[in-house]
Amino acid sequence: MFKGTPNLNGRKVGSTNKVSSEVKGMIAELVDGESRTFKERLENLSDKDYCQIYIQLMRFVVPTMKSIDIPVIQDEFPFQKVEIEIIGK
Repeated sequence: MFKGTPNLNGRKVGSTNKVSSEVKGMIAELVDGESRTFKERLENLSDKDYCQIYIQLMRFVVPTMKSIDIPVIQDEFPFQKVEIEIIGK
């Protein structure tokens, strides 16, 4: 059972977890030190394997989008067409 004074306010906004930041720093150093080897090994992969790894790595850079289906009733919108005018500089 917890013995002590509970912190009901929680952690201050913007404060970082020391363990997480240390681990992230260690991983960053490891990745940085192995970047040349990583690039060389990527060059030796088949096209299929290279594409698979490239797509997997993109998930860490490009946000993943989720498709959704929205049922549309034909007479739901009060307009028939939308025109977009692009005004030049």
